[in-house]
Amino acid sequence: MRKHLLPLAIAASGMAFVATAHAEQPNGWFVNGNVGSSHYSAEVDDFGSGTETDTAFIVNAGYRDQRILGFEAGYTNLGSISESDDFGDRVKLSGDGWTLGLNGHFNPTSHWYISARGGAFLWKLHAKARIAYDDGSSDTFRASEQSLGWYAGVGTGYDINRHWSVGGNFDYYKIDKDVYELGTRIFSVSAEYRF
Repeated sequence: MRKHLLPLAIAASGMAFVATAHAEQPNGWFVNGNVGSSHYSAEVDDFGSGTETDTAFIVNAGYRDQRILGFEAGYTNLGSISESDDFGDRVKLSGDGWTLGLNGHFNPTSHWYISARGGAFLWKLHAKARIAYDDGSSDTFRASEQSLGWYAGVGTGYDINRHWSVGGNFDYYKIDKDVYELGTRIFSVSAEYRF
């Protein structure tokens, strides 16, 4: 008889553990922010710039239902890349935009989490070029382009309590329109507050 009760007791204790783990993460609103390193892989009119790095910032707010899946909206600053030559010419390209997508937060244990996100990225690129002339003068040109791309990311971290968590993340932002083709990878650390 005891042999038959042992699997039942293990299953019951497992269900109690899952209930305890889920109690830590209630439904509701959240805000989070990331800071990290952006790695551009840029191509303009079939000319590649290689991979450049800069600092990126991400801010999101959203709502999760059933402690797992929800929606998010936010802003991402991808940083910038620049290039100059020996003649004094300089070109700078920077990007930012608004995001709208889905956000998941999954807890394999009571404190450890795995996250995933993805959706639409309404991006804007800003280009600035300084052209230097032989007589010492120069001209500055500015242009911008915007369109709709996409983003996706994964992360993992630690839920400190029902309100706060910290983590590490990888996100990818895709920009592709006319002569512009950019893939930006962001490696970041994050903090989240749940209301």
